[in-house]
Amino acid sequence: MNTQTRIACVTLIALLVFLPATVFAWGWAVHAFVDDHFSTKWEVRNGNQLYGGFGPDMFLYRFDAPAYRDYLFAKTHATDFMEVWEDAQSVPAKAAAFGFVSHNELWGVDSTAHTLMKSNPTATQGYVVIKAQELMNILKPVLEANGLPLPDPIILSISHEFVEYGVDILMKNVDPQIGAKIAAAAAPPNPNIPLVIEKAYAEDMAEHFGIRRVDAQQFIRSSERQFRQVMAFYGNALMQDDLTSIYLLAQRIAEIAEAFLAANGIILPPGVDITPLAQFGIYQAMVLCAPDFGQEVFATRLFVEQQLIAHGIAY
Repeated sequence: MNTQTRIACVTLIALLVFLPATVFAWGWAVHAFVDDHFSTKWEVRNGNQLYGGFGPDMFLYRFDAPAYRDYLFAKTHATDFMEVWEDAQSVPAKAAAFGFVSHNELWGVDSTAHTLMKSNPTATQGYVVIKAQELMNILKPVLEANGLPLPDPIILSISHEFVEYGVDILMKNVDPQIGAKIAAAAAPPNPNIPLVIEKAYAEDMAEHFGIRRVDAQQFIRSSERQFRQVMAFYGNALMQDDLTSIYLLAQRIAEIAEAFLAANGIILPPGVDITPLAQFGIYQAMVLCAPDFGQEVFATRLFVEQQLIAHGIAY
C-alpha cells in the first residue's frame, strides 16, 4: 500500500471512530421512503414530514462542537425525542414533528437497523448491523492484503457507513423519485424544525453546558442551515445514475473526513483521496443488500406505522 493510500484509509478510520457510536443506522432515503408513505393531507405537509424525518441527524457533522453534537444526538435519537412532538403546536410543526419522532432508535425507523430486524423474526440484530458484519468479511482481507490490518470494530464501523449509503442508492429501485423528494423537502427554508427543536432542547442544553440560551438556539439554527444544504446535495446525488451516485456519495465521505480533520487542525497532504476506497465499499454493500433490502424496508414501514399509532402520534 502506498503512502497516500495508507493516509486515505487512516483518515476514513479516524472520521468513523470519532463520530457518535449510534450514527450508523438507516440512510436518509430509507427515512424519506417510510415517512412518505404515512398518511398525509397535503403536499406541503408531506414535505414537512419528510424533512422532519431527517431532523434528528442535523447535528451529525458538527465536528467543531463535539460535546454539543453528541449531547443533542442522544436527545434526538433516544432519550428525549418525544419532546419535539409535545412542543409542536401548529399543523406544519406537527407534520415535521411526526417525521422527527418516526426516526428514533427505540421503536422508530432506526431501531430496525440496529436491534429489531423485522423481515426475519429469527434475527437477533438489526438489518444494517448484520449486513455490516458481512461486508466486514469482504473488506478485511482486502485491507490486510494492502498492508493495513485493522481491528474488527474499526472495520465494522467503516462497513456500517458503506451499507447505509449502498442501501440508499438501492432505494432508487423502489422509488425512482426518492432523490427528488429529498431535495424538494430540503429546498425551501423550513422554520418548523429548528423552532420546535429550539423549544424542546435549547433551555436544557444551555443549563447542561452552562451557556446562554441564545447561544444554544444559535447552535441549533446554524446546524439546521448546514444540514439543509447537505440534504439538498444528497437528494440531488440520488437523482443521478447509480455509478454517478456512488461517486458523488463517495466524494461526500471524503469531504466529511477532510472537514473532521480540519476541525482538529489536521490538513491532508496534497493528492490524498479516499474516494476510491469509499466507492469500493459502497458498491460491495449494494451487492450484499440488493437481494433483501426491500423486504426489510417495507417491514420497517409497517412496524413504525404501528408504533406511531400505539404511541398516539397522529395529526
